Amino acid sequence: MIFFTGFLVGIVSLIPGISGGTILMLMKKYETISYAITHFKEKESYPILFFLVLGIFLGTITFARIIELCFFFFPQATFLLFSGFVLFSLPNLIKSENIKLNKSFFFLGMSIIYLLSFFSFQTTTVVLDYPKITLLFLFLFCFYGTIDGFFTILPGISGSMVMMILGPYFLYKSYLANLSIETLSFFIPLLFYFIGDFLGFFLGSKVSLYFLNKKRKLFLSFLFGMVFMSAILIFPFQIFQSKALLIYVALLIVSFLIVQLLNAFN
Repeated sequence: MIFFTGFLVGIVSLIPGISGGTILMLMKKYETISYAITHFKEKESYPILFFLVLGIFLGTITFARIIELCFFFFPQATFLLFSGFVLFSLPNLIKSENIKLNKSFFFLGMSIIYLLSFFSFQTTTVVLDYPKITLLFLFLFCFYGTIDGFFTILPGISGSMVMMILGPYFLYKSYLANLSIETLSFFIPLLFYFIGDFLGFFLGSKVSLYFLNKKRKLFLSFLFGMVFMSAILIFPFQIFQSKALLIYVALLIVSFLIVQLLNAFN
């Protein structure tokens, strides 16, 4: 079950709008895996972490090519679908927590994500020209992996959504989608990204467990603000000028139904 949970986390780690932490909660493995990550030196954690890492790796490798093709052929529709996941998930997340949002922390979360969007360095959804692999690049890619892992483990917020706003998401996705015998050099930046990813898992587990226990209302208000602004930033507003508006409306309905299906199993 840990392997299957990791496999699902690997898949959703490539889907902006669906949180890896949320999947862990849906599978009722959040506390087990968070404890194993934060206590990785204990022998009981070894098999849990092994099957988790194996599942995440295989999940990302399996699904990366599908996401790559979606962005290549249907970029606006893909952005819309992912944005819909977030916008329709947020009310249910707030309702499930049964808390009254703190407006100050909600807007603080929105502001941070909005400011982060100004640091985005990647504008193309499908990468064809790969950067030169240098020590500086590997360090930065590891750093972005840490940010991704940090947010991925937090319940309710998507690490890949944050990465999409900052920019590395598309490069990371392209490395995964095009990894083969001919492109073994892609494994080097991916290795650094994965190292950062699991460092982020560790830090995110520590932070989330602490603040969820000590300052739950303020922490969740902050997270929900980040989630909301993330969805707004990737929403393709140009669809309102498209002749295929009805198709996009249908996609929004599909994203709504998927969210309701996920909530039904919660």
